[in-house]
Amino acid sequence: MSAPETSDLTSFRQRLRDLEDDLQPSALPPPRKHRAFNPHRLMAITFLVLILIGTFLLITPWAQTSGQWAWQFPGAGGFFKNGWRAVLDNFFMATSAACVTGLTVVDVPTVYTPFGHGVLAACIQLGGLSLMTLGTLIVTLLLGRVPVEGEERTIISYGGSPGSAHRLLWQTVRYVFAFEAVGAAIFFLCYHFRYGYTLGKSLWYALFHAISAFCNAGISLHPNNLELFRGDLTYTLTATLLVTLGGIGFLVIANVFHYHFWRRDLRKRGHISLHARIVLWTSLILCLGGGLLFTLLEWHASLRTPNAQPLIEALLSGHWLPIRHALADSGERLVTGISQAAMFRTAGFNLVPMDAISAPANLLSVLLMLIGGSPGSMAGGIKTTTLVVLLLTIRAYIRGAPTVEVHHRTLSNAICREAMVIVFFYLATVFLFYFVLLSTETRLIALRGDFALFYEVSSAVGTVGTTLNATPHLSPIGRLIIALAMFLGRIGPISIVLMMARRHTAHWTRCPEETITVG
Repeated sequence: MSAPETSDLTSFRQRLRDLEDDLQPSALPPPRKHRAFNPHRLMAITFLVLILIGTFLLITPWAQTSGQWAWQFPGAGGFFKNGWRAVLDNFFMATSAACVTGLTVVDVPTVYTPFGHGVLAACIQLGGLSLMTLGTLIVTLLLGRVPVEGEERTIISYGGSPGSAHRLLWQTVRYVFAFEAVGAAIFFLCYHFRYGYTLGKSLWYALFHAISAFCNAGISLHPNNLELFRGDLTYTLTATLLVTLGGIGFLVIANVFHYHFWRRDLRKRGHISLHARIVLWTSLILCLGGGLLFTLLEWHASLRTPNAQPLIEALLSGHWLPIRHALADSGERLVTGISQAAMFRTAGFNLVPMDAISAPANLLSVLLMLIGGSPGSMAGGIKTTTLVVLLLTIRAYIRGAPTVEVHHRTLSNAICREAMVIVFFYLATVFLFYFVLLSTETRLIALRGDFALFYEVSSAVGTVGTTLNATPHLSPIGRLIIALAMFLGRIGPISIVLMMARRHTAHWTRCPEETITVG
């Protein structure tokens, strides 16, 4: 090596040493600690803040028909003696509204003023809207396990316009308000022109029930919920359609709206995604199948109308008037049964007296409540797609198939594992709360039975809201537990999906296999 090359190498090494001295840890400023974004914590805090604000507004004199604070009722003896029970009841109501569940421990029409009704409607709207927007964003980003930069491709496949996430969320908000406005307009016509409500009362009742129906809350301003409108097909079908659309989700509706089946050019026609197909078919089967089964079970029980003549006897009579009445009665029973089954899946409305429903139909309603609606919607439950993925996984294992396939598509192992975890989480949560309440709700069990308590827990975890008239009989500790069940049932599944989707760690080693006996 020549002398100039040696000199250049020596000078380079010296400069490298100087650079290393300058970059010593003692000379560097301490690194700034950045707290990672935690969507689970943000979602839980958001709902908790909404519940606390709603509770405070509900206990004010403006929300109470008595014109006093909630704890200032006759015989209360002060806040620390009996007044805290009233605060607990309003906390329960705020939780039920924010989590769009619908369980009530007070008589909403008589306890709260129009201001209190407005607070409940605001909690329902904000709780449902935040779930809808957050669920839409999560489903968009996690379908196919695409990263954030794959958002545009997913939005295009679902019929939306390409762009950032805020555009998708804005479309979701417009979708919610548009359907609620249409539903409120139909309800207004029914209240004002059919039932003779005043203009202001018709407008407010229509708006409240449209929000409660589309957000799948099921809270009503009528004393017997929607039993008064059982024979009104316009009102019943509108409420059922709002509940169903709110339980399907924005992405599926947007996909259907942007599918132009009449176009011959396949490039401009669009396509129905696999997610939308599963949601639509499963929802249709659950609504029609569950509704027909419920109608069959309750035809001579809760669906029976007074002085109704059987259709066969009317046909044998040969007279048109009895036949027409029998056909109208049969059609009313069928529509009521299908609508009530749809309410059992996602919303807490009831069109028939709950204490008149038979035991098999109650068990069917528990199954519908646990299944719930679809991802990215207002509804709770394990979700329709989760049920389908679980059933497909079981079928694949029984057949010995190496992969899980549906509609000529293969589902990833991660999705199958998530479905099993969510189902286990829901069942474990239901039985855990039921186990705890068995020791605290002895009075309720003596009055209504232990199945009514299990029904109550299933309704709370599934965020449905129907009850066998057991909610008012809950003890204070029982009301806290049911409120916690509603809270976990609302944020639990989304948190599980986010948690599992964020953990994609690579495993470079594999432990030796060993068999164990199962079954």
